[in-house]
Amino acid sequence: MIISLDGPAGSGKSTIAGLLAQKLGVVHFNSGKLYRGVACYFVFNKLNLKNIETAADVPTINLKTEFKANVQHVYVNGIDYTAHLHDNIISVNSAKISQNPYIRSVIDVCQREYGNTHNIVIDGRDIGSYVFPNADYKFY
Repeated sequence: MIISLDGPAGSGKSTIAGLLAQKLGVVHFNSGKLYRGVACYFVFNKLNLKNIETAADVPTINLKTEFKANVQHVYVNGIDYTAHLHDNIISVNSAKISQNPYIRSVIDVCQREYGNTHNIVIDGRDIGSYVFPNADYKFY
């Protein structure tokens, strides 16, 4: 089962998704954490996002998420960046990361792979219309 919540930043979709997932006994998959994880990778490795215009310009990004004790962990190239997802510098850079089409495609694949094998409540931009167009329930 996939339940998607679309909406603009700051609209409360993560709060609602978390409460709904808890009520249903499934995980709340926060897509924003994936963007933040990739931002961590760029910041901690001192990579410049401005130099990325095509897929060939992007370093290898092996993205994985898993849940431990109901906490979503984000791994990029095997490193768990969960402890740093809400650092101020990451918040600034995740907005830049989300504008890159190639990086968005990597994140979309990760979301789909997880959602196709687990029951989830997922929130994020274009989640119900693009990433999971056949979600069981969609909220906008």
